[in-house]
Parts: sequence; C-alpha cells; structure tokens
Amino acid sequence: MNKLSIENFLLKSHSPKKKAMISSSIEYNYDQLLAKVLEISSYLKKENISPGERVGVFGHNDSDYVLNILSLWQIGAVPVLLNLRLNEVEIDEQLKSANCKIILVQNSLSERLNEFSSKVILYPFKESFDVSNSARIELNPDKEAVIIFTSGSIESSKGIILSFRSLYNSAVNGNQLLRYTTSDRWLASLPFYHIGGFSIFTRSILFGIPIILPDSFSTEDLTIAMNKFQPTFISLVAAQLKKLSETDIAPNPEMKNCLLGGGFTDKGLLKKAYDLGWPINIVYGSTETSSFVTALLKDEIIFKPNSVGRAIPTNKILIMDEGENELKPFEIGEITVKSNSLMSGYLNSQRTKRIVKNEYYHTGDIGYIDEEEYLFIEGRKNYLISTGGENVNPVEVENALLEHRSIEEAAVFPIRDKEWGEFLAAAIVLKSDTDTPSFEEMKKFLSKKISGFKIPKKIFFEKELPKTELGKVQKDKLIERYKFTSL
Repeated sequence: MNKLSIENFLLKSHSPKKKAMISSSIEYNYDQLLAKVLEISSYLKKENISPGERVGVFGHNDSDYVLNILSLWQIGAVPVLLNLRLNEVEIDEQLKSANCKIILVQNSLSERLNEFSSKVILYPFKESFDVSNSARIELNPDKEAVIIFTSGSIESSKGIILSFRSLYNSAVNGNQLLRYTTSDRWLASLPFYHIGGFSIFTRSILFGIPIILPDSFSTEDLTIAMNKFQPTFISLVAAQLKKLSETDIAPNPEMKNCLLGGGFTDKGLLKKAYDLGWPINIVYGSTETSSFVTALLKDEIIFKPNSVGRAIPTNKILIMDEGENELKPFEIGEITVKSNSLMSGYLNSQRTKRIVKNEYYHTGDIGYIDEEEYLFIEGRKNYLISTGGENVNPVEVENALLEHRSIEEAAVFPIRDKEWGEFLAAAIVLKSDTDTPSFEEMKKFLSKKISGFKIPKKIFFEKELPKTELGKVQKDKLIERYKFTSL
C-alpha cells in the first residue's frame, strides 16, 4: 500500500503501476491516471479557473467525473458537487449560493441546462492538451476541498464545506473499522455528489485502493460489477440492499465489508441480507462529519439490532438536553458529535454558529446512548426525511403544496418503509368550497415546483391538522396515525 499522506489527494506517493480506476470501458493505473489529470488540469487553467475558485460539477458517476475532481484539486480549485436529481432552478440557486462562476457539465446532460448564470464547460474534453502548464500546487490541508449540498432549495439546502484535513481524518478514522490491505477494491455504489459516494472516492485515492465504477446503480449493473471485479468493500442504502436481497443476490466471495447507511433499516431486511452472507456494518454519520462516525459491527446486529453502533475513535458522541447539558445513559436528547473530521462550516456562517458549539456538531437527531455506549436514534429534531438515500426538507415540500389554489394547510412527514427507509407523506386541509384534487393532479402540480423524489408518495386529506395549544402542527400524531400505511 502507498505511503499514507494527505498529499495523495494530488496523486503523490502512489505506486505508478498499481491499478487506480476500473470500469467496463477503462482501466487506469496511477501513472496513467496522473497523466490524464495533468492534461485536464492544464486545460482548466486555460479556461481561467484559478486557485481557490469554486467550480460546479454536474455529471454521472464515471471516470470523467473522477478526473474532473482530481484535476480541479491539481490547480487548487474547489469542486461544488451538484445532485443530478435537482431541477435547473435548484441547481442555479446552489451555484449562486456557492458563488460559482463556472460549471463543468457532462455532454450528455447539457440539454437539461438551458439558461444558466454560470459559464458552462462541457466534458469530456475532446481536444489534446499541452501539459507544460500543469505544474501541481502545494496542498494546504485546511483549505476548502469540496462543497457538498444536502437537501433541496436555496432556503432549505445546506452547502457544506469540507477541508482536505477533514476528508483525510475521516478516512483514517474509518480505517479502524475497514482495515485496508494491498488487495482491497472499493465499488463506487453511491453517487459522488453525496458524502457516502464521495467518501468512497476519497478513501480509494488516499489509500491507493482501486475504485470500481459500475455502469449504473441498477441492481443488475451492481451485480455485474461485483461478479466481474470482485470488490472487497461496498456502501449501500437500504433501498439498494432490499433490491439485491429480494432477488437473492449474495455478495461476491471476496466481499469483506458492506457499509449500510441512509436512515431506518427494516429488521426483516437485515435478517434476509445476513442470511445471504452480506457482511453488513450499520453506520451513522453525515456530510457535516465527512462520513460515518459510528459503526455497528456485523456480529453486534444480533444483540443490538436497533443501534447504529458505537463511536469510532477519535470521534466522541454526547447526548445533550436543550440547555446543552450532557445526559446520562438512556436519557433521550439531541445527538452531538465531536470529531477531527467535522466540516469547516456551512456556506451560511450564521448557520454554522447555531449548529457547531464548543466543538460539538448538533446533528438535529434525537436519541440516547446505553450503558455500553451504543447509540440509538429515536427520530429527527427537525424532521429532515431520508428517503432512498436522499434527504428532503419537509418545509420545502409544504411550501410547494401551499401554492396550490385549493390547499389551506399542509404538513409533510415520514412513514417508515422497507424499501425506501422512509417515504414522504402529506396531510392536507383544503380551503372551503373547493374540490378535492386527485393524486395525479397533485403530482403534476408539484413536479413544476420541486424535484420528483421530493413529491409525497401518499397524500391524506384532513378536516383539520392536530395542533398544540400554540398552533404548532403535531407531526408525531400524524406519524402515529399513518404508521401502518404502505405503498
């Protein structure tokens, strides 16, 4: 294995002939990867991308995407990763909030972006490049490495700044669980624009582990990649694991570890996957923590089935009350995290001050720790909903619903589901003397306002919403009322 160094983000200290990136169409060793990166970084310099500049990246998980990230790092620029499932308005808002003047867009996706405030550069780049202008910068560990957005609109989305040091520390901390060897291989089974997928990429680059790129995230293509390339590590969300398990797909023989994150996981699914031989480790973390900070090991799932595990050194988990006092075991409060992999902050500095206090990141999740320091999650303080690996802010969806001429009140909440982890549901109160809109009519209306994955899968029409004496909607009662609803 190569010498572990933060400089490896610039492809330094890697064994030149060691495999770096593999797919059905390409195979690069580190020598070839570096040559490609130096070519592209030279071209990006000609496009007047300067050190410290934030540059949007909009594309599929493929070799060109990886080359773009590495090339931007070579010239000291900061990639801003954009979710493929967002619409044009949402993307443009995020670019503006990150102050991006340039966006790299995959050629095949160019038709989705008609009018943009940022300069669009299409890739893959066809011309040949002069590498005489490709001298590499020196890496400052505390400078911005990447900006990743969570949630959706400019009002609710959170642009999170991660430094090279945070990414490095996260990878080193995670290796206390993963224990890499020279023969390991990572399957890039999650989108790079999410921290789960991006951390696969950063771990691979830092430790010199080949990254395997499947043709898509479909069950069929993931299975083909597993059978052909024999990865030793994979990361999945519950929806992916469910589809694999339903078709009785077992992991490839060399698979050592399957990280499972992304929210609630059904016990029946875990048992099915366990019986098929999936080496599951349940993990808990966020973009703000640069990936997972706790892990529940495969054998621990049997006697701690509802836990997300214990903190991985050097992370520390505290449960705090509203006065920021530490609570005792089994007392329920807000989950807070102290870690050397914490974000540099949000694009909104005021949000950072509200969320990070005395070196502890306040997650907004509610839970408790037992006497053996296993963490249990009870819910979300802000009801951010995780569905199929995507985070959705219910306030954004509620605001979109309230734009409908017939709707007086709306409350969006999660319902647990075996396939999606959670799915979105909405309880609606109609204005008097209006007809009840059909579900298809509501879908069509919302599709013009928000991305498809944010549209509720169930809509319930109510005479009134349950509220407190102060008029606050009691979403807990809605969750309880509809908890047995299925798709």
